[in-house]
Amino acid sequence: MNQRITIRRPTAKPREQKAAPTFTLNRPLKGTRVGLRHEGAWRSWMLISGLWAEWLARDGAIPVVIEVGERTGAEGIRTNADIDRWAADVDCAVVGLGT
Repeated sequence: MNQRITIRRPTAKPREQKAAPTFTLNRPLKGTRVGLRHEGAWRSWMLISGLWAEWLARDGAIPVVIEVGERTGAEGIRTNADIDRWAADVDCAVVGLGT
């Protein structure tokens, strides 16, 4: 018994490639205050931000690390104020999860 398959064309177009936005500092790293923020919960992010702080300092940057607290209640108010002060004190920052 001969069976025949029909392949129909055109196939669907591939999905558009989406990527996270990237940013360029556009200045020398030396003397730049680079913020590194973590929540104290993601061990992988704590590890990598610690390494980055060492490497940034080695290359002449000034790492400014902040560990933020809760987001609600009285501690949330303190956390927001801490983040506002920290953000005003850095030239750029790396924030996010280390996953």
